[in-house]
Amino acid sequence: SSGINAEYGQQTTGGRPSDVASEEARSVMQGPPPSYDSIFGKIKDAHGEHGYSFGFAKSLFTILAASIGGLICVALVVALMALPIAQVVIGAKNRDECPAQSKIPLYMIISGAFGIGAGLIQIVDGMCCGKDDGDDNSSKCPCLGFLLKIINLFMLAWFICGNVWVYGIYKSVDHEDPASEDYCGKLVYLFAFWCITSVYIILGATCVIGCCLVCVMACLN
Repeated sequence: SSGINAEYGQQTTGGRPSDVASEEARSVMQGPPPSYDSIFGKIKDAHGEHGYSFGFAKSLFTILAASIGGLICVALVVALMALPIAQVVIGAKNRDECPAQSKIPLYMIISGAFGIGAGLIQIVDGMCCGKDDGDDNSSKCPCLGFLLKIINLFMLAWFICGNVWVYGIYKSVDHEDPASEDYCGKLVYLFAFWCITSVYIILGATCVIGCCLVCVMACLN
């Protein structure tokens, strides 16, 4: 028996195979645990680097955005495209239903059309272009990124115009008498109103959540 073990370069320990397996299992369990970067760990590192500054807020947003998988991002973009599609449909069907401010249906049509375009560009950029290997923030299709920035700038200006048109007739709008000069269809007006108002609600909620995260990080320190 000892000769056979010597032939294969093994040492005779006299232990049973189960003892050897148990010893190997203990050695694996006593090894270092697997390392991973948690979201809170990244947030803590960003706080240590930037402190409570705009840089920390920017890093916090980047970390939270990066924590969402690519497929989830695509699914979210597709789901959000339901809103601009609804804007186009409702605005087109009610384009003559708002004499109090005839630009409201036009606002919804153009806003929805550009929203659909921006969503499609993001999907194409994420699925087909990807990112450069040397730069995590650089897309392989810079022309799409530039076009998306132009669309976002236009949509910001168009959003401001929508605020003026929708909120401008808020106190005088009439949803009951189609013959009135202040008449505006209830569906088209309220849909435009809540599309704009929801943006402010989301911005406010984002600020509150961001402040809560900052307070949590301060307490952890």
